[in-house]
Amino acid sequence: MLIGLVLAAFATGAIAISMSVLLTKQRIKTPDPMTPDLNMDLLSFPEFSLTSQAEKPVSRNDLLGGVTIVDFFFSNCKSICPALSHNLKEAQDQLAGSNVRFLSISVDPDHDTPQQMRNYAKSVGANTEKWTFASGDLTQIKTILTKGLLLAEPYQDATASIELPGGGTMGNISHPSHFFLVGPSAEVIALYNGLDAEQVSMLVDRARAIDDEIK
Repeated sequence: MLIGLVLAAFATGAIAISMSVLLTKQRIKTPDPMTPDLNMDLLSFPEFSLTSQAEKPVSRNDLLGGVTIVDFFFSNCKSICPALSHNLKEAQDQLAGSNVRFLSISVDPDHDTPQQMRNYAKSVGANTEKWTFASGDLTQIKTILTKGLLLAEPYQDATASIELPGGGTMGNISHPSHFFLVGPSAEVIALYNGLDAEQVSMLVDRARAIDDEIK
């Protein structure tokens, strides 16, 4: 039921609202912050091999052993990405001093080269010691989203044109607006609406609690 609603919401462009309501209703508080939320056992991060802004390999192994907050973005995005990155920067600042890591995966590998991602990381104030930006083969990124996280694959909407720096245009790319809280075994523990300040605050608190627990 959850996955069907998620896919339907993604397809209609209402994913942020529908998932927020659904997850708020289904989130069950437990004494252990590491206990995954309802239905999270259906989601996973498959093996992948991407490249970071520092031109270093990024794989599923980088999710192991700690707490990671994962999101999806593209650097030329003019719709939800600026807000998502701003909120993730706020989470980064609030979690300073912890071991919580951040991973932003680009859905636009054609444009998001390591240099482009370095520029983007600087523009959003990312601490790249803990916040990694990754891009690579689009097929792998689609696999993460569709087969791992059971979401629709990213697609360009030609009717929503974005002007590119230096000239040219591209279509806006649809992608999730949620932050994925990932545990030390690369398991998905919870999803939080990355556009909702209250949910981002909940995410920060839970990430900190899990980090404290596994130290």
